[in-house]
Amino acid sequence: MLDKIVMWIPVKTDLVELTSDGRHCIICFDLLDLNLKVGSYDVYKDEDGNVKTQILHHVWSKIPTSHTAMSFKLFHDVPGHPYVELKCSPAKIMQGHNVYGTDWIEEGALEMLGFLAQSNPALYDILDVGMTEVKQLDATYSFRFRDDREAEKVLALMRNVSTQHIRKSTKDAMFKNTLYFGSERCKRFARKVYVKSNEFHEQLQEQIKLAKANDKCAQRVVKVMSDPELQAFARGLLRFETGIKAYVMKELDIPTNLFQLIRYQKSNPNFLQDIWLKANRQLFQAFEGTNMKVSDHETVFKNILAVHQTVSTEKKICTRKVDELMEFYLLLESIGHNETKKKYTHKRFLNLAADLIDAGFSGTYLQRLHEKPSQNFSRFDVYIQIFKAFRKEIPAGTVSDRKARNIERFYYDIEKFGFDEMRTKYSKAQFCKLVAALEKCGYSKVYIQNLHVQSSNNVIPFIKMFEMKFEDQLPPNFIEPVSTFSYQLRTA
Repeated sequence: MLDKIVMWIPVKTDLVELTSDGRHCIICFDLLDLNLKVGSYDVYKDEDGNVKTQILHHVWSKIPTSHTAMSFKLFHDVPGHPYVELKCSPAKIMQGHNVYGTDWIEEGALEMLGFLAQSNPALYDILDVGMTEVKQLDATYSFRFRDDREAEKVLALMRNVSTQHIRKSTKDAMFKNTLYFGSERCKRFARKVYVKSNEFHEQLQEQIKLAKANDKCAQRVVKVMSDPELQAFARGLLRFETGIKAYVMKELDIPTNLFQLIRYQKSNPNFLQDIWLKANRQLFQAFEGTNMKVSDHETVFKNILAVHQTVSTEKKICTRKVDELMEFYLLLESIGHNETKKKYTHKRFLNLAADLIDAGFSGTYLQRLHEKPSQNFSRFDVYIQIFKAFRKEIPAGTVSDRKARNIERFYYDIEKFGFDEMRTKYSKAQFCKLVAALEKCGYSKVYIQNLHVQSSNNVIPFIKMFEMKFEDQLPPNFIEPVSTFSYQLRTA
């Protein structure tokens, strides 16, 4: 659904001239003659005590429509060419709601221009409507869940989601359970996700208050939004709203002139869907794989071992225990027997000391290592002695679970400390490699990023959630809306 159009309508070129300071201004023009809401950046009193104003400007204003209002503002004193910015949800001004709606730009754009012309003909007359530029289109599509509660659980999991190119949500919610990804001011996409029914009822309450104050437009909106069938359709919808900026349309060779864009859409009717999918693909891919909470350690290890078990292809010498004993020896030498003892459990310390004794070092020697290090055996000789005693030959064809154990340990560290905390303990490359290893085992990125969250949310099945069905976005009885001004503007 097309949920928002932001357009810039330039002032006619023959009414604009360049000033000496490099700014553009409208000639033969008085802002006060346009019946606009005007503010001033400079208010003062002259010598006679009369209030004077300088640097007038048009403030953001509302244009009433058949249903909800449109926002507009004249930018008349700007470094670039003067223009009017006009923005609204075409679905809301034509239908009274945006639970569902059309993808087509034409009728909504004509409705917006028509209400601008009707509400302020003097302003409309100085605008070059044919040169209107589209600055943003909001494309909105929804996934349906059993009810709002389940949709809210999915949304709760998404709070921890981040991908390679989409930053984790940090902005506070405007409505209940609304998530923002990245910055609204980014030059390509502005993304947010929310439970539609919650937003719908929030907006309905606002309109009811306006209707009680005798706002006729609000009364019409309340009548539309109170429809039980409409409310039922909104239930269980998790909506992904994506603001598509002019920058990305130009990158894709899509025209941004309003009327060229309308013609382009007639030849490419699915272009909004295609861009929306491209913008959100990484978010959907984060759900691929299992999302079922598994607390059984044996099951987790079996899953990891099935993928990451290794088999040696040639004979190898394993020095893991040799290296561990050498590290223990060096600690005894550098910090002494008593301090080293504090770094291990009592049982582990005794086992390591016993292994060094088995390698040929006396207990007395080990206890006095720290006293006169210069009189100790050379470290090279020590390593050779330990190596001879504890080296381990691994024949070809030996099955090893060492890699799987390391990945399992990483899994439980995330569960204990959290995804973001563990990210700080590894280099970026090493961390990404371990996360990829878990994804290879079938765990989705959403699941991994939420391991630390002890919540029933982890038991929601997301099978095929990322498969968008565009044909299910509209009810069977949907009729494409037609602009009230369609005929007038086409023949003008």
